[in-house]
Amino acid sequence: MGGQSRLSEIPLELKSINQQMRDLKSALADKLHRHHGTRALRGDCVTDNRIISVFESNLTRTLGMQANRLYEEFMVIRTYYFDVIRDLILHGYIYNGQKYICFTASAGQIRTKKTVFIRQDIWEKHSASLMCGLTSERINQMGGININKYLAYLALSGSASEPWEQFDIHKSIVVDDMETFVHGTVDFIDHKTYKIERRQMDVPIVQTDGCGMVLPSCCPKNTMVRLPWIKGLLAVFPFDRFIKRENRANPAVNHGIVKDIYGVTHDILAEGIEVIFTKSMFKMHKYYTSWQEYKTLYLQNGCTAGKCNEEPDYLPNARLNYQMLQTLTDMTHGELTVLAAKAVDRIQHIASDKDTMLEVFGATKENHRKNDFQKCLLLYPELLSDPYTKDTLKEIKKKLVKESRAGKLPISGKYMFFIPDLYAFCQWLFLKQKNPDGLLADGEVSCGIYYAADQLDCLRSPHLYREHAVRKNVVNGMTRKWFTKNAIYTSCHDLITKITMNDFDGDTSLVCADPFFIRIAERNMRHIPPLYYEMAKAGAVQISSEEIYRGMRDAWRYGNVGAISNDITRIWNSDVPDLEAVKILCMESNFTIDAAKTRYMPQRPSEVNARIASLTHVKTPHFFIYAKDKAAGQVEPATNSVVNQLESIIPDKRMSFTAHNTGKLRYKNMLRQKHGKAVEIHQSVTDLYDELAKQCRFQFSAYDDEDNYDYLRAATRERFNALGIPMEDICDMLVTHLFRDKPNKKKWLFWVCFGDIVFANLQRNIPAHSIQCPKCGNRFVPKSRSQKLCKECASYHPIGIKTKACCDCGKIFTADARAAKKVRCDACQKEYLKQRDRERKRQKAA
Repeated sequence: MGGQSRLSEIPLELKSINQQMRDLKSALADKLHRHHGTRALRGDCVTDNRIISVFESNLTRTLGMQANRLYEEFMVIRTYYFDVIRDLILHGYIYNGQKYICFTASAGQIRTKKTVFIRQDIWEKHSASLMCGLTSERINQMGGININKYLAYLALSGSASEPWEQFDIHKSIVVDDMETFVHGTVDFIDHKTYKIERRQMDVPIVQTDGCGMVLPSCCPKNTMVRLPWIKGLLAVFPFDRFIKRENRANPAVNHGIVKDIYGVTHDILAEGIEVIFTKSMFKMHKYYTSWQEYKTLYLQNGCTAGKCNEEPDYLPNARLNYQMLQTLTDMTHGELTVLAAKAVDRIQHIASDKDTMLEVFGATKENHRKNDFQKCLLLYPELLSDPYTKDTLKEIKKKLVKESRAGKLPISGKYMFFIPDLYAFCQWLFLKQKNPDGLLADGEVSCGIYYAADQLDCLRSPHLYREHAVRKNVVNGMTRKWFTKNAIYTSCHDLITKITMNDFDGDTSLVCADPFFIRIAERNMRHIPPLYYEMAKAGAVQISSEEIYRGMRDAWRYGNVGAISNDITRIWNSDVPDLEAVKILCMESNFTIDAAKTRYMPQRPSEVNARIASLTHVKTPHFFIYAKDKAAGQVEPATNSVVNQLESIIPDKRMSFTAHNTGKLRYKNMLRQKHGKAVEIHQSVTDLYDELAKQCRFQFSAYDDEDNYDYLRAATRERFNALGIPMEDICDMLVTHLFRDKPNKKKWLFWVCFGDIVFANLQRNIPAHSIQCPKCGNRFVPKSRSQKLCKECASYHPIGIKTKACCDCGKIFTADARAAKKVRCDACQKEYLKQRDRERKRQKAA
């Protein structure tokens, strides 16, 4: 009876608690609503766990900020209550006797309800530089501006960038964009009636939207740039050579004469122009009377130019995502198994093959942004046998299984910049051709890095509708002469930008060159034209605190893009996907993104709303357990949809370390002096390390390429510096403590803070030209270039038997004289023959 009585009382008690919570929340909301005025930020709320790292940018350089130091010049505030953020935007707030005012919010910050506030005195000092001489009063006098666009343009100064020292603003101009009509078949959606009609029509396309040109002598790589009010991609193109060639062909005309967007004539060659910006890159061009005025204010106010996301020398292979897979609805289980083979192989060999272990850690020569731990691991693979590394490898394996089951599969593809046919742009700009031919025809792209590939699949995220742009790859003498190698160039006669929904301001494409995947994509894209709908235009308002708040509030109200994307995923993973519904939701997704600026969202007709509601009332697909960390009760049961099948294809067996060629870790190689007197460990050093390791409540992963370590590293070293012991000696003490006396799995803080010192020690202590034996892992110095095995392992192989590295997995195997041409180990040869037979059967069936 007592138990029953208690059970009956619990619901009443919970109801009472819930009611009290509702009453308190209501009282808080009422109090917040009634408050008007300047708020104060309490000092006890500004704690270490609220410190954020920011990248170097034009903003930090203008404010004179140095790396690894804590500053309070600006803060990022996240919104939870509209009444609070309204007060902060309208009246600012006080912290440490200083007033902070609303500065800006980028499009990404608006979507996550974040706003940047800056100290008022700092803003008054540097506003002329950050706004290149403009003021809100001048903008208002000239008709105002869309407030959310204004905030986004102002936020450009905070983009991660590095100084562009070679830029000379006197050698730059701004010209009109090349806009043409491209004729083709589209599925036209009327955003008012929601009717979908297949049409043959002329589609207006801004062919240079967000893209300009730069001479190779000024900037040798395609790069995104940031100047006050200027944003976009500068693609490398020798337009001076183009002009000189045309002048030689027709000496009577100077083809280098162009007009800028203000109607002023320029001679490109005579003025030594190195950079040609386009009108779409110059966001605030209408608020200046001329390009000369902008240049004058730029120099007077000490403005600077920055480069960001510069094209890397090496492009690593990329991975697909579930959106790109789920639209290939007719893919068979066998085809999916072949696509997942690389992921399966990596998971199966993650603890048995040294090269696979190094690869998943990112410790490869191809990775040009290795952190200190990755550098040490590549130089000294013996670290793979350390308990910390093994424990981290377990976490990586869990992550790989989870991501692979969520559709992140390795593919023969690379991310690279979308760039328009700049040869066609030069024909339009310099030769005054209204409809230039360019170097690429309709249905063609050019990607030099995949010169041997006949076809490419150009993908871009978010991938909502069927957006596999399979195109013919054209690489010939002309494209090699005028285009760069590590980018994807598109034709001005193609509707490809309406498929991938990209512009050219730095958007990237996952360019896939896998013939097997391309065949599947091409099969699914038959009779699928791009979508087209007319977007709303943004209106202008006067800049004021009230309008800033109103603009942000409206953006927060409309900006739930994730919900629409999830609804699309629900439909794609249903038994029979409704393509018409996906088209409508895809349109709504793009209107939602633009609603932050336009404040317009189309209204669904009731019959369309009922149709979509009937398709999306179900839970999210089963694979969201892996893709979105959903619990089993939050998702639908597993169906036979493409991505759901990966759960049975991707293995998750218990990991056992069977690699025998990692070698023996010798901690003395990590010391400053490998030979000499024993390291004397100070208790104060180990105690401080243990204390700091416990204080950090969030775990770093030293195998990740993170940039947020800088402040932690600087703060930690500052604590150790206070002990009065040289940092190299402290490192030696911790190496001895953590790798000899107290081997453990918790060394992430050590690698973050002392990895650079260990790397220098390893470079000094490891014997020059030494290698690891691929069979046993022992380190030795080979006596000749042909020597691969150590003396002990070589003695096990009699005359007539040779060792080889498998061309697939890299493992060492033996082959006698009768199998001299053998290039794979037995296991890989068996798998190779199986895949070959499967491919022959598929080709025969096709």
